[in-house]
Amino acid sequence: MAIKSSGIEQEVIILKAAKELIDSMVNFELMSLEGNDPDSTIAFKSITHQRLFNIIVVDFLSCTDKKGPIEQTSYLGGLSKIVNTPYFDENNSVHNLKVATQEFKDWIEQEVEVDVWLPSIDKKTKLHISRFDFLKMTGNISKHNYLRAIGVAKELKEILSKSGITVDMNEALLTLTDFYERFHTDILNYHSSTIAEFLNNIRWGIYDYLQPEFNKSIVWEGGDLPKYHYIYPKGIKSKFAKACYWELMNEVLREPYMRKFKVTKWLKLRY
Repeated sequence: MAIKSSGIEQEVIILKAAKELIDSMVNFELMSLEGNDPDSTIAFKSITHQRLFNIIVVDFLSCTDKKGPIEQTSYLGGLSKIVNTPYFDENNSVHNLKVATQEFKDWIEQEVEVDVWLPSIDKKTKLHISRFDFLKMTGNISKHNYLRAIGVAKELKEILSKSGITVDMNEALLTLTDFYERFHTDILNYHSSTIAEFLNNIRWGIYDYLQPEFNKSIVWEGGDLPKYHYIYPKGIKSKFAKACYWELMNEVLREPYMRKFKVTKWLKLRY
């Protein structure tokens, strides 16, 4: 049975969790930021870092534990709910977060047409698939051995069927490698800069949104080594929610460590 949390507690918990996931995806350990706006790009430090990025993106798009302290939702879905009914909005401080969240949601839900060559079954076709679906499928393949990717093979079988290609499950398993090569190695590499820009905008949106709350709640105590504490808002009562609030306020004490950046338009024209 899920732990019951108030609305404001749920918001704090999802904001902290979403920001932590973004921090683990968009950072200088996984990637470098190159070029100048409006033609910036990111480059992964290695193919292993690209795989880790894909895996964490899947977590960000997946649902939280139904037995957790908030209502079950994806992190992106939780952010969408927050920006429509925000608890900490002052003078429209939620605006940037709302725009960033909606733009990423619209982009990732879009269905695209992709030319694919599947040498394992000697077929060439056009696949119609949403960015959401192929990112989750490639992320699950990145995470699991093919013996734990049966569900992905079943999804691929259904997608191929819509393109007029009928395969059995053995052939679908064979084709996973071809699918991964096209959609992870090739297309994710093409989209990675754009995804990083979306996620970084959400992170900055969280920072902007919470600045009025931070300034209102922090109390400086002075001293040679200045100390401080936060005044908890009404409605945040559980120890877990209070800990999340405190840590979240500490995280927005300073600006995000990766600057805002604008990715070149040449990485936003395909797929």
